Amino acid sequence: MATAADILCSFCQVKLSDAGHFCPQCGAPVDGAWSGSNGDTTFVQGLISLARGLSSTQDVDALLKRIGQSAEQMLLCEASSIMLLDDEKTHLYFKVATGEKGGVVTRYKIKLGEGIAGAVAQSRESILINDVTQDARFAARYDQISGFKTRSVLCSPMIAGGELVGVLEVLNKKTPSGFTEGDQGLLESLAGLGAVAIGNARVMGGFRNFYSNTIEILISAIETRDLRMAGHCFRVAQRASSLGRKLGLEGQVLKDLYYAALLHDIGFLKVAGGWNASRVLIMETPHSEQTHPLIGAEMVSGIHILKGASALIAMHHECYDGSGFPKGLKGDDMPIGGYILSTIEACEEMRMQGYSEEQVLAALETDAGKRFHPQVAAAYHDVLQQETR
Repeated sequence: MATAADILCSFCQVKLSDAGHFCPQCGAPVDGAWSGSNGDTTFVQGLISLARGLSSTQDVDALLKRIGQSAEQMLLCEASSIMLLDDEKTHLYFKVATGEKGGVVTRYKIKLGEGIAGAVAQSRESILINDVTQDARFAARYDQISGFKTRSVLCSPMIAGGELVGVLEVLNKKTPSGFTEGDQGLLESLAGLGAVAIGNARVMGGFRNFYSNTIEILISAIETRDLRMAGHCFRVAQRASSLGRKLGLEGQVLKDLYYAALLHDIGFLKVAGGWNASRVLIMETPHSEQTHPLIGAEMVSGIHILKGASALIAMHHECYDGSGFPKGLKGDDMPIGGYILSTIEACEEMRMQGYSEEQVLAALETDAGKRFHPQVAAAYHDVLQQETR
């Protein structure tokens, strides 16, 4: 007889080291662990789909909704709910509640130790009850509040890294036999899988928040060097992203353009003497302002998430005909994202110099194929014309 150590996950081929229901590497269910009441393979396929979705989802609200719906559907129940532990670790609050009356209870909190869910959170052990009228732990007041009639309950703790995240609960099994130990095993696996995914999403959310705040601090530092720069970086980012989408950019390429646009002037933080728009625009001699694209690119080049943006930052003062700086790139030397950024930057600087929108439009027409990439200039000209109508 094969042991768990002899079994490979059918999805990622990692050797399974224990008899758990789900692969610890990818979250897919172990072959044969769950086949549904009628042996339908679509049941297992649904679990695989859920596991794959949970591993890639960073939107915590969407993640929790999917877990609740999946538990309700897989276990053939009338309703489900997910309650999370609050920051004080004294109460559970409803985050997701499905079913006809689900929306009514979401504004309430439950003390640890109160009711079935509170008892599960306190003991960190699942509870299976097929007749709640026979269990003193059942808190009937929530049925009175919602108008929902609870007959049976299966509730499991959601634990990640030894820490309680919340509880996952399903109500009113639709089959006459009621909840089984097999149902409990499945709900525990779903609860564990969901807890890990929620933990990961929260960590990533924290990183994104830190990252976003850091960028905002850097932008503020850039823009405080000259009053005319107020809002400049965000305007360039907004216009560059909009133009990029119009020209068909998407995915990581569009993200790189957005971050490059936000941070395109970061090099000024290391340029002595500050920012001088007139000297940048007319490019009389190689002043220190003309070195800021390369300095900025170098400053962010070591940050993995900004690797693509770094290359574009170095290009934001280049021109299609090679008359720009710092390297005099031209034609196919630059990707379309570089030309989008340089075009938006040039037009923003014109506005900062007092150019009217009519003068900016005229410059786009006159310099298309010279200073500006013709396709980019035409697309941006079209955008500006629509904005001024």
